[in-house]
Amino acid sequence: MLRDRRRWGSVCLALLLWGSSAGADTIYEYRTPTGTRLFTDRAQMPGHSLLSIRKGWTESAQTPSQARRALYDRLIHRAALVHQVEPALIKAVIHTESAFDPRAVSRAGAQGLMQLMPQTADFLKVTEPFDPRQNIDGGARYLAYLMARFDQLDLVLAAYNAGEGNVRRHGGIPPFDETRRYVRKVQDLLPVYRAEMGDALAAR
Repeated sequence: MLRDRRRWGSVCLALLLWGSSAGADTIYEYRTPTGTRLFTDRAQMPGHSLLSIRKGWTESAQTPSQARRALYDRLIHRAALVHQVEPALIKAVIHTESAFDPRAVSRAGAQGLMQLMPQTADFLKVTEPFDPRQNIDGGARYLAYLMARFDQLDLVLAAYNAGEGNVRRHGGIPPFDETRRYVRKVQDLLPVYRAEMGDALAAR
């Protein structure tokens, strides 16, 4: 049964990724001055070296292999147990935030697997945001923090993406296209990873 669930999870994930690529925008891959890779939809990034220009949901940037997706499962389960956050939720957030690239840096400056902003990392006492263990633990702790403040998962995810203040200011999911796409994608990936991981923790 568990094997069937994981197989179904992989099939669903492949279909979801294929569907995402059909309407995706151009993705630009840069190398930052510190040597890390940055994937963005911005055609110009002063001070960054352009590595590639690709259409759609790219293999290297956005469609991690099954082996890569499983690489951090032990750390995910550990953080889930410590902070009482569903493992599949953590994994869906990692997938959406960084595509499992521990060195990912967003155009806004978010870092690591769960894309922690520097001020958020400081708040969470994460001293090495590119260290997978610290980053996953910090991201899971931040999800738990937001879950204590919002009683709906979509609001938790919106706050993770756009900030707690924006969610409160707008009385719900902020009217930002990026945030709405983000919430939708994590929620789409959540049942996929529940099936793939065979999670025991009930969704909160």
